[in-house]
Amino acid sequence: MRILVISAHVADFCSRAGGTLAKHVRDGDEARVIALTYGERSESGGLYAGGAHPALEDVKAVRREEGLEAAGILGVEIDFWDWSDLCFEYTQERALTIAQEIRRYRPDVVLTHHGPDPVSVDHDSAYRLATRAVQLAGAPGLESEHPAVRRPEVFLFEATIPLTELEGFAPDLYVDITDVWETKLRALQAFHRAQQFLEPWYTDRAKLRAFQAQRYGLSDCQYAEAFERTTPWAGGRLPVRGG
Repeated sequence: MRILVISAHVADFCSRAGGTLAKHVRDGDEARVIALTYGERSESGGLYAGGAHPALEDVKAVRREEGLEAAGILGVEIDFWDWSDLCFEYTQERALTIAQEIRRYRPDVVLTHHGPDPVSVDHDSAYRLATRAVQLAGAPGLESEHPAVRRPEVFLFEATIPLTELEGFAPDLYVDITDVWETKLRALQAFHRAQQFLEPWYTDRAKLRAFQAQRYGLSDCQYAEAFERTTPWAGGRLPVRGG
């Protein structure tokens, strides 16, 4: 199986889906991350601490190093598109660019941000671009050197905490990441220079999602990641767990 992650900022793929990615890679699947921006303006507070004013390119360089380290720990491939934090918006050209990447990589699953997102303009733009790109990638008449793809499953990952209720995030899929938690934790720690808060924030979130998942049958779950489906279940029988 191939998983493609459309991440607005360089750390989003790790904080929201790092455990799920680590688990799938461990089990033999492939995962590729596209970081649309480095989060150089809105998500690099540690580099501006104490009134520091580093050059934007220096901030990007640090974020790139952090992203590469985290991706290496999780075992995923990462590509940096540098679309400029707080400055990229939805355009048809950008949606087509992502659609061409979907056609090239041919993922079975796409993970991206929950939307609409009134808290983060970049998360909102990433959601709109990714979901439209999935549609475009399947259009048989789209001009491309790659053939059309069957629509991959699209799952939306954790919205901006702690305001998930405001954003309307309603998870209906939980992944138990207990057995890869230490791997995710090490990957989160890769971002310590710019975002030291990621480790405590997403530890608390993983415990909360595990607590919820326990009510749905994952009795031994200690850490979990939550997602929201974008398509209904369709099959020959009800999707009920076997006895």
